[in-house]
Amino acid sequence: MSNLGSTATDLHTNWRRLCQKWEYTKTLWSDSVRRGFEDDYWTPLEKQTQATQREMERLAQVIAQAQRSIK
Repeated sequence: MSNLGSTATDLHTNWRRLCQKWEYTKTLWSDSVRRGFEDDYWTPLEKQTQATQREMERLAQVIAQAQRSIK
């Protein structure tokens, strides 16, 4: 659990990279199939990733607080 903070940071960094690539992809792919992909897959993935990041950060804080309380 001690690496949870770095894992959350890695997730954030890699998600930002993926978002940049997606923005570039959208400039090249602009048909109804892309819009369907975005609605069906990208948007839900984006929401889930953001929720996961928030929960990982919250869990890291709870773990850190618990570690401080037992020292």
